[in-house]
Amino acid sequence: MTLLLKNVWRNVLKNRPLSNSTMRSSLSSSISELAVSKPSDALMISIKSAPSTAEVLAAIQNNIGSLTHRHMLQALRTLFELQKSNSNDPEMLIKDPGFSVLCQNFKKHLRALEVNETIEAIKVLSYLKVPVDSLLVQSLLQLVRYNINMISLRQIMFLDFILSRFDTKNHLVDALRLALPLAFQIHLPLELDNQDLTLLRDMLMYSCSHDLPDRCINNIVTGLLLHDQAIDAHIARSIIWSLCDVNCTEKVFPTRVQLLHICCDILSERINKLSYEDVLRTAAKLKGRILEKHPEYYHQELMDSIAGYVISNNVPFENGLLVARVLSRIAHTNLSLIEYLCFQAASNANILTNARTNILFGFINCLANNNYTPSGDEWTEIRSQISRNPILSVNSTALPWTKVCLELASLGVYEEKLLRKVFSNEFLEKYLAHERNDLDYLQLLTLHEAVHTFHSKQYTLPHEVLQRARNSYPVHAISEELETYLVRGLGSPEYAVRNVMLPCGIVADVVLCLKNGLPLKLAPLSSELKVPLEKLNIPPGAVVICIMNFNYGCFSMNSNRLRGTFRLIIDILEKQGYWTVAFNINEWINAPAHERTPYIMREINYRCGEIGMKLSAT
Repeated sequence: MTLLLKNVWRNVLKNRPLSNSTMRSSLSSSISELAVSKPSDALMISIKSAPSTAEVLAAIQNNIGSLTHRHMLQALRTLFELQKSNSNDPEMLIKDPGFSVLCQNFKKHLRALEVNETIEAIKVLSYLKVPVDSLLVQSLLQLVRYNINMISLRQIMFLDFILSRFDTKNHLVDALRLALPLAFQIHLPLELDNQDLTLLRDMLMYSCSHDLPDRCINNIVTGLLLHDQAIDAHIARSIIWSLCDVNCTEKVFPTRVQLLHICCDILSERINKLSYEDVLRTAAKLKGRILEKHPEYYHQELMDSIAGYVISNNVPFENGLLVARVLSRIAHTNLSLIEYLCFQAASNANILTNARTNILFGFINCLANNNYTPSGDEWTEIRSQISRNPILSVNSTALPWTKVCLELASLGVYEEKLLRKVFSNEFLEKYLAHERNDLDYLQLLTLHEAVHTFHSKQYTLPHEVLQRARNSYPVHAISEELETYLVRGLGSPEYAVRNVMLPCGIVADVVLCLKNGLPLKLAPLSSELKVPLEKLNIPPGAVVICIMNFNYGCFSMNSNRLRGTFRLIIDILEKQGYWTVAFNINEWINAPAHERTPYIMREINYRCGEIGMKLSAT
């Protein structure tokens, strides 16, 4: 009756005469609406409250004539919730004939869907593993394509996530994933809300992962900087992950670096709010950027906090080792973390003895990168466990035996069974069979010299392998520039020679000789090729100083100390009688031109001071 009165009132307002036919029509229509309304409401409630997928599909099949698009959408919602809560196999559901009936009838109502309803339907169908090339999914995607200019920023980000879940490649999906970032750029200036921290975080994540223009990212970063006091640990983690996907060079993007450091500060103080998986992934993302020569991502306090997280949460050995390995590739790891891992290993006689290959090798690598060996009985126990691990007896050239031997050698450990393996003709023949193996030859040369210098001369490489290894040792283009600046400090070009091959086969980037603190004149033999040391005719009693270039990744960030296997090269040369200066060539080349000569001279003077000599140069 209420509906009848409403229709009558509408006609009055429109000044329409109320004829009998109009009254009958209105009454008939109203009664019809009342008749449909009650069952429809009851149907919606029954679909929403259905306790099983079977009852949802039965309600759809039994009421096909009364269904609207809202009933269809609610059916999908309920199926979605039931599948999630019961962890059922979606394949069983989509093979159900009742589900096919639902999809076929849903297609008839697609034009009535609003944009957000269309996206929700796509979400449910993707979760239920309905194929992307099915007619219903394709029709829904076409609706999105037609209405792409009406989609909000939140909907764009959510839809992009949904599309990434479809397993099969599809042209329409690919086209939409290309179009969505463009739509995002258009909507961003209109919908950017600097008051909504969560939205800003999500927009930064989307912009950085989709390589959007710098202006988009910078606008979002500016908005996030307004919330520096409100950012919690989880938002800080998300921002750090996002900024690891883009350029944060300090000179070009100072606001990004500012935000990055703020978030690192926050995470340093609240690291315990994160899960272990988040902590490990954060460390790994920062490591990747730092190793790509982006020092802006290095944050000592955060590295220490990550190390402390492992200890304070009593993280098991293997998981703690994963964190330590990541950190050790960046810098010398917080000593307390390494001590924690060594204590765990020494306290349990089976940890390293029974460790899987990646755990055993990872532990050795971690100690080598940090130049760390525990003292006393703890180290004896750890060495014994390593030696007893059966993996050391495996005859497989697929495993990095030479690298492991080098890392052990940097720790002062020479495991006989490994040395017999690596220096055997059978191993070498297989190990060196593949092409482009210069790195393998360089590792073999370093190991050969380490074993001969510190352990035993009974292990040696075949002559042809040793010669090939020596020929493989590289010369660096930067050596000529280094020599030029060094000569300015020494006072004469006769005092330095570059690319000098030492008797062991290792090439010194630049060599100078001192006697009583004064540089000696050498033959002008600098060359792009290797110059044998013997040709320099060094007089008796002279001190040979070798300048060795090492790149960014050979040093730790926090101490500028060489990592184990690179430090081993220095140890070998000094044991053989050559004083060395390990040079961080990336740090030097980034210094202003007027500071490069003083930089070189300081390094040489410091080394001379360690051997009780003072360099006197003109």
